[in-house]
Amino acid sequence: MRKILPEIKWRGLIINTTNGISDILKRKVSLYSGFDPTSSSLHIGNLISIILSIHFKNYGHNVFFLLGTSTSLIGDPSGKKGARSLMKKHDIFLYYRKIRKQLFKLSKKFKIPILNNNWNKKLKFIEFSRNIGKCFDINYMLNKDSVKKRRLSLSFTEFTYQLLQAYDFYYLYKTQQCVLQIGGSDQWGNITCGIELIKKKQKTKVHGLTHNLITKSDGTKFGKTENGDNIWLDPKLTSPYKFYQFWMNISDVQAKKFIKIFTFYNKRSINKIITLHDRAPFLRILQRKIAKATTILVHSKKTFTDIYNINQILFNQKRKNMNTCLRKKDFLLFQKYLPCKKIILNSTTFNFKILDILILDNFICKSKTEVLRKIKFNSLLLNMKTFFSDYVLTKKDLIYNHFILIKKGKKNFYILYFQY
Repeated sequence: MRKILPEIKWRGLIINTTNGISDILKRKVSLYSGFDPTSSSLHIGNLISIILSIHFKNYGHNVFFLLGTSTSLIGDPSGKKGARSLMKKHDIFLYYRKIRKQLFKLSKKFKIPILNNNWNKKLKFIEFSRNIGKCFDINYMLNKDSVKKRRLSLSFTEFTYQLLQAYDFYYLYKTQQCVLQIGGSDQWGNITCGIELIKKKQKTKVHGLTHNLITKSDGTKFGKTENGDNIWLDPKLTSPYKFYQFWMNISDVQAKKFIKIFTFYNKRSINKIITLHDRAPFLRILQRKIAKATTILVHSKKTFTDIYNINQILFNQKRKNMNTCLRKKDFLLFQKYLPCKKIILNSTTFNFKILDILILDNFICKSKTEVLRKIKFNSLLLNMKTFFSDYVLTKKDLIYNHFILIKKGKKNFYILYFQY
């Protein structure tokens, strides 16, 4: 059995582990990683747990994904600033189906079973309190970070979450021989709660391992129920093009860290890529490698090829005249991946003020003030050309009689599709 700990350690995939974990990983073990369906999609923060699970699978261990439909009914208070709103059972079921579909795509490729913790729904309160609750004293539970940070606003419902997740670990230990749970660093308290339960109920030691959380530009974590602009795995929430561009736009410092975390390149290959990148940082070799690997993993190789071709078209400095350089099939590709707004025309006349079009439904800009400011600094381009604020669109501006391409800033593109 190859040793996995040195591998995931140099990749930066370990923040906390229990003592003695290296001894149990000398042999083949069973482990799991859990995901609560509290939203309709997973995000790139969850992707770390998925990739870490795949590393364990590649090293010969038995790995399970656990979808927490029953724990979602309670809500994990870890990392939350305020109380969760209780979710409707119907919504959880819908979210479960969508997230299971996302996990299934990866689990099928790497042969990782997906479980559902419906066993918790069969628990009776009195029985659970006697058999599980008696294993923990109040001081132990109050000292968990998820409780200490919100002690005055934490409901009893959320307070019991750690016991339910502990029971998951206990159940999987008995039924699947799971001796290790992995997850984000915010799950350490819940994981150790499960370790404590198994120790008291089974008189044996099991283990936990957590990885670092990645944060958004505002410093908050990527979370399924957090406010902010998450990078989702669902292509309907974050388009594959935007997903790809996220990785293309990370800093060099982030890229040197993320290529170890989010790709499966070996150490020798990564060191070589970093060396090549440092020789010519403007080529963004690191970012390109990460963007390609993650897009293929989450979406598909064909999706990556399409997006790569779109970038080759849009960022080709030689293309000055979009009306003559672009093919119709290019715009069909744009419609598939770029933000696209359909505008239905009620008459054959075509005469629109550009200011009115750019603020239509807040699709491109939110106000005329924003439009005027961006026009002043040439931050808006119409078919890759500058224009004045009093510009009036005519049919001559339409590419293939239907399309207009708007560039906003350095990297944002929008398609306007006029339908007669």
